Amino acid sequence: MTNSKVVLILLLLVSSARASRWIDASTPVEAHTVKGMGDRQLHLVFSDEFEDEKRSFVDGHDTRWTAEDRPGIPNAAIQYYNSSFVKTRDGKLVIETARQNATWKEYDPNTGKEYSFSRVYSSGMVTTWNKFCFTSGMIEISFKLPGKALRGGLWPAFWMLGNLARPSYMESTAGIWPWSYDQCGTSAEAMEADAAQRISNCRDGKGRGSPEIDIIEAQPGDFILEYKKVAFVDKTTREYSLNRPLISSSLQVSPGIASYIRPFTPNMPLKGEWYPDLYPMGGRAYAGEGINNLTDTNPRMINNYWYGQVIHKIPEVWQDGLSANWNHDERFYEEHHNIIRTEWQTGSDDGYVRFYNGDKLIYDITADMLKNRPGSPDAFPVIPFEAMYLILNTDVSTRWGWNGCRPDDPCLSAYGMCSPEGQLTCLDCGNPNCLRCPESTGWLADLCKDIDPRRPAKFEIDYVRVYQDKSDPLHTVGCDPPEYPTKQYIQDNWEKYTFNSYIKKEPLVVVQHGGGKCSTNFDCGNFFSVDPSPDQGTEINWEESVEGRGPIRASSCVDGKCKCPPDWTGPFCQSPCIGDYANCEATSGASYPLLGVLFVISLIVGLLLAYLIW
Repeated sequence: MTNSKVVLILLLLVSSARASRWIDASTPVEAHTVKGMGDRQLHLVFSDEFEDEKRSFVDGHDTRWTAEDRPGIPNAAIQYYNSSFVKTRDGKLVIETARQNATWKEYDPNTGKEYSFSRVYSSGMVTTWNKFCFTSGMIEISFKLPGKALRGGLWPAFWMLGNLARPSYMESTAGIWPWSYDQCGTSAEAMEADAAQRISNCRDGKGRGSPEIDIIEAQPGDFILEYKKVAFVDKTTREYSLNRPLISSSLQVSPGIASYIRPFTPNMPLKGEWYPDLYPMGGRAYAGEGINNLTDTNPRMINNYWYGQVIHKIPEVWQDGLSANWNHDERFYEEHHNIIRTEWQTGSDDGYVRFYNGDKLIYDITADMLKNRPGSPDAFPVIPFEAMYLILNTDVSTRWGWNGCRPDDPCLSAYGMCSPEGQLTCLDCGNPNCLRCPESTGWLADLCKDIDPRRPAKFEIDYVRVYQDKSDPLHTVGCDPPEYPTKQYIQDNWEKYTFNSYIKKEPLVVVQHGGGKCSTNFDCGNFFSVDPSPDQGTEINWEESVEGRGPIRASSCVDGKCKCPPDWTGPFCQSPCIGDYANCEATSGASYPLLGVLFVISLIVGLLLAYLIW
């Protein structure tokens, strides 16, 4: 057996041992393995079932997730992200959205001058940025969407970004998002791409970026999208319609198709203007399904309202949004346990991203499809190769699901409430002045009912799971993989990843180890306490608890503060000791005592196997 094969076996074992740390013990055993495309055996590497009540996701409280405290910036967002709007309740992650005023301060990064801001809408965003990342695998989510199916105004989403960018931190995304390109070409398009990409192959030896995979971007409402001339692969042209509520699923990459050969919203692409497998409808991206299946059984349509945008002005460089809208019924807003899956396989030759509604294929983007787009052959993007992380949020944005308005409407024009572009300019659903034209703004008043602070809209997630093929060396876990590292770059450019860099706040802080205020052991995440009565200072014997008197997490309330067992952390001991931001030395002397033993055993077994095979 060659040395390289031995190394490969050991790397796979190490990756497997590391991945197992991220699995929630509450995940049912039968969910630990699933079948992917082509009956590929996939194994669980990350899960969160959100079973612990009242988890806090404030920065420094959780080893998996971080909830944001900052305004939403891109996509015309008009909400403020408040970490208190992200919580666990009844075995679910809950992201709330409400008409609740938020105020905050920002500082000029050079002078330190203070500015105050406010917004009338508050919501939540939670991510695994720089904590849990992975490369390739299958992502599965079970959820219930917020608000009402037939009422627009909310923008719930589940998506992924490459770890080199952080959402809403615009300095981190400039020249990084959504690049997925590693060539040094000689065509005009390739040289323009080199000028626009912050970390390029030509200048830095390897092209880097932060591509985006949008698994769910839900758009409620009762609007009907009408399509007059839709081309199909059988060379017919048909009228077609797609109703809201709908979901957009997308791959966002750059460099995009040049402006002189790309389509523009809301037109359908002409021949030679777009990825030929995505349009006309019914091509390889849709598994060659018949027209009736595309329009009736599993209705979906190319997203002609989003082909991408300019990401660099001089020279002009676009990014492409390879996006499809697909119809679903109202149960997504009324019932739990709606399941959506996405499979991602990195690879410039055989990579792919596949979107599923349950077991139904929505569409499939392959490496070949990206190569077949119009333009220079040395300037096309590839299927993402960067380590990516998970994002969940709900936005409020005039660009998504908001009803338009008619500038010539007598009532709206009298009050100056409609822009020439047909967008409402008075956006506060609780301001009577914004509701003076009920025929045009009645829906806005109804939205306020859905996001009343006493009864906020709730994006509820039953679980999030990630699976990988243990036999595939391209399937890895980690935010700082050797081939595509991110740790040093983020450390060197920390100010791009923090809000209000003037006050020198680190992008993420180490998770607090215990210390949360408590009255009983139950307040510290101990649901099987040795003594369920209020604890006035008695410490739990960790070994007795592990040996049969309770679970490993035998946390206790000592002198009014939570004390965590060796393998749990966070102010209330609700977060396992995993990842770079865990702080567990205070109790155990080592971050992962039990997992460390398992890791060593895995290495010994691996060496024995390698020796026997040799």
